Amino acid sequence: MPFPKPTKSTPSLNRSMLSVLNTTYQSKTAAARMWSTAPSCPLFQKKVIRKAGQVAPKGKKQSKYRGNRAMSTHTIKALASGAAANAAALAQQEATTLRCDVDAENIKYPLLPCVTRSAAALFEQAYIAFNQAQFGDAVFVKECFPKKHKKVTLRCAQAAANSLTTKLANATGFMPASIALPPSLIPTPKKKSKKAAAGEA
Repeated sequence: MPFPKPTKSTPSLNRSMLSVLNTTYQSKTAAARMWSTAPSCPLFQKKVIRKAGQVAPKGKKQSKYRGNRAMSTHTIKALASGAAANAAALAQQEATTLRCDVDAENIKYPLLPCVTRSAAALFEQAYIAFNQAQFGDAVFVKECFPKKHKKVTLRCAQAAANSLTTKLANATGFMPASIALPPSLIPTPKKKSKKAAAGEA
């Protein structure tokens, strides 16, 4: 184990650090092991519908269920590659600003991070939760105008997406999306006298 538990011979000042590293490592390993079994779980599978008379090839057994995926592996890899390209560009920009001698990402062979099955399952979970919350907000917006819209329109979906992304930014960001000043700090405009207004005219 790369991060073992502290022992009696461990110095007192290092015990807390080793305990935290061991705890996070075990939690990460257990979560990866749990999500790696998700494709075989009935919750993440759906029944295969085949045509009448369809027979499996020789030496292979027909499976009754298959993985119920919301995103293909190619889509997840493309998103991971785009995120890696963005991170590489930001790192290169910061290094260039600090006058470091660095090489840019190879355009012909860009960086492609490895996405494990557990990471893909967690990403799909967040993706599905975002879409469900967005569609729920869009239905709520549509129901506010019962006589105007019968279905969720593009503008309802856009308003719901903007509202949801603002909520996520406020909940996870370091700073709120907008800062409202208290009334005591807002300067009140001075009223011009009638003589000054007549002179300007």
